[in-house]
Order: sequence, then structure tokens, then C-alpha cells
Amino acid sequence: MSSPGESLPQAYFQALGAYRDGRTEESLGLLRKLAEASVCPGDVFEALSVILINEKRYDESIVILKRWIAANPSAIMARTNLSRCYAARGMILEAEHEQAEARRLTWKAELKEKKLAMPKVDYEEKISRYKQIIDLDPNDVLGYFSLGSVYLEAGRKREAMDVFEKAVSVNPSHTASYDGWGQALEGLGDLERAAHVYTRGIAVGESQGDMLPQKRMESRLRSVQSRIALKPKPPDA
Repeated sequence: MSSPGESLPQAYFQALGAYRDGRTEESLGLLRKLAEASVCPGDVFEALSVILINEKRYDESIVILKRWIAANPSAIMARTNLSRCYAARGMILEAEHEQAEARRLTWKAELKEKKLAMPKVDYEEKISRYKQIIDLDPNDVLGYFSLGSVYLEAGRKREAMDVFEKAVSVNPSHTASYDGWGQALEGLGDLERAAHVYTRGIAVGESQGDMLPQKRMESRLRSVQSRIALKPKPPDA
């Protein structure tokens, strides 16, 4: 977005009016000319990318959004819209990365505004809480999933692996637990087993209609399979 007090050119408002009136190509033409300026307000990049997204011209929007990020790496909406484009293209890992970056920039901006220090996550308190939930109901798959997610976030991959495996044994239809289990195995370097878990999870996701974790695992599976293929072969005995 533009800085306070930064004036927008008249052509920007003409472009918005043209789009409202259904003259999409005229609007895009005006905005593209503005985007070629040496100093381009963020509002121009945003309007241009949003119109292209609305028209399902995702590749063109990605080019514009990358230019916006190059000009202003702190532009939160650039990351948000780029995530939308990647998601529409089926590039789930890239979409998640940009979404996470947008959240990080938002949090950073809030911290700067409030002049607060980044709070430290109390993983032990969360772990204790979810363990208590599981103690109350040993068949609570969400309790296991939440505990595994905290372990994964804390970098305790082996414990995360064990808990996600338990979650799947409690409820073999819980798609998201396969995703967490596979990520823990990836983190431990067990790529073959991770690929096996993702394959199982994708099949479960298809049967349950859990599209987001299914697509995420499909993307991770492709990455894992590529890494397995690139692993050096052991020397002949």
C-alpha cells in the first residue's frame, strides 16, 4: 500500500473506474503503464495483481507480485496474493511458504507498532496440557495430533513421530496425522518411510475428501521422491 501522504496518479483512479465498468483490458493497460515507473506505489501493484487473479491469469500476477516484493520486501499483501496464486496453480508448498512469510511480516509490523518483544512459546506447558487431555481420553485423536504438532514445532521430531503414529493407530482416517507423521520422518532423514506414510495419507485424504492435507502430502511426496532418487547409491559389495 502507499505510504501516508503519498499521492496516487490520476491514471490509477481511471483504471479502477474502467475495471468497475467492465473494461478490464483498458484497466490493465493503465495499471501496467503505471507499474513501469521507476517508483511505483504499492497500490498499483496490488490493484494490478488482484485484477489478474480475478481474471485467473495467475502467471501474469505472479510476475507482478515478484516485482512488488523486489521493490518492497515488507509488502504483506504481495505475499498474501502470491500465496493465492500459488495455491490456484496447485503449488501448495510455495503457497504455504508465502502465507507463512505474510504472517511473519504481519507479526513483525505489530511488534514494531507496539514495541513489544517476541513472546517465547512455552512448549512444555502445551505438551503437559495435551498429555492431560490424552490421559482423560486415550482415544482422542485430536489430542494426539495436537501433541504431535507441538513436538514438531519444538523440533522434537522423534517424539512427534511416535505421537503421530499413535494418532493414526487410534484413527486411521485422520488425514492430517499422516501429514505430521511424514514431516517428522522427513526431519529424521527417513525419506523412504516418509514416502510410504505420505502415500497412505494421500489415499486416506482422497477417501475422506480432506483436500488441503492431501494436496500438501502430494507436494511433499514429490519432493521426497526426488530426494530419494538423488541419494548416492551404496558401493557394490
